[in-house]
Amino acid sequence: MAWARRHLGVLLFVALPTVLTAFYYWVIAADLYASESSFIVRTPSKMQVSGIAGLLQSTGVGGGREDVYAVQTFATSRDALAILSKEIDLKAIFNRPEADLLAAYPNPIDWDSAEDFHQYFQRRVAVVYDTTTGISTLTVKAFRAEDAQLIANTLLSLSEQLVNRLNARAHDSAVRSAETDVKASEDEVRVVQQGLLEYRNRESLLDPGKASSAIFEGQAKTEAELLGSRTRLSELKRSAPQSPMLADLQAHVRALEEQLDSQRARLTGGDGAMAPKLSSYEQLMLQKEFVTRKLTSALASLEASRAEARQQQIYLERVVDTSLPDRAQYPKRLEAVLIVFISCFILFSIGNLLISGVREHGQQ
Repeated sequence: MAWARRHLGVLLFVALPTVLTAFYYWVIAADLYASESSFIVRTPSKMQVSGIAGLLQSTGVGGGREDVYAVQTFATSRDALAILSKEIDLKAIFNRPEADLLAAYPNPIDWDSAEDFHQYFQRRVAVVYDTTTGISTLTVKAFRAEDAQLIANTLLSLSEQLVNRLNARAHDSAVRSAETDVKASEDEVRVVQQGLLEYRNRESLLDPGKASSAIFEGQAKTEAELLGSRTRLSELKRSAPQSPMLADLQAHVRALEEQLDSQRARLTGGDGAMAPKLSSYEQLMLQKEFVTRKLTSALASLEASRAEARQQQIYLERVVDTSLPDRAQYPKRLEAVLIVFISCFILFSIGNLLISGVREHGQQ
């Protein structure tokens, strides 16, 4: 008894917690089976790395770290828990008859609430990402081996569905803006083409440029003919002022002058002149060329966006399928008891030193 009184602190704060922990883990604690599965989330990439990651990327496919973290976060999220609970009866799985009072759900620590259930779920499901190899390992613990495998398989299926949604979202985000630009450009082209059609119907001209060119050619011929006629008229007046051909030649010159004035008027004079018509037509053609080039550029951007979206496809590949454990791996009984013992011993030693220091300080 004297020995017990001298070592009461050690017995209460080190030995007792250690014995209770050993009693719980070796007598009460239920076995937990762990189903593991390894997978990799990868995207097309030209990056080259060493080791296993380089081997996995040798086909031109590299790991997308952000996508891995997205899958990892989802696997233990409330969303995954909600969807998983609709597909399988998780609460029944985590409250099997073989489960002990503290490990089952609900328990004195985890009450029957959404928040507590999520915290309990996160202790039963873990996803670890290896940055060296790019491989993620999913571990699910349950009181039965088949339950652990069922949850792991279902979680992997849900993660694959998440990856598909990420693919669709990335594709839509990359392509939607380009498709909007193409549609806007097509609308502009239709507006300009409608303007050209209305112009041609209103002016009864298919191409004012060609019509103006024809008038220019006719004017040039008339000017050349007028110049030749005037030259002949001058020569005739000088050589034979009394010639009967003089009046005919003068009349021909006047006719050519009137024709030339008429041609000039068709080009530049009055409301029906070709110059303003040609100016309006050229503006419409310039607009058409601009919107056509804009549409071509938008279509090229759309194809580039689609190609980039295809290259950004992400994939979830199972490296190791879910296992069906044939023996319980948890709890780690000896490890847990040693941790409790060492922790209690360290805390007791620190407390004992503090108390001794306080006493010595008081005696001084």
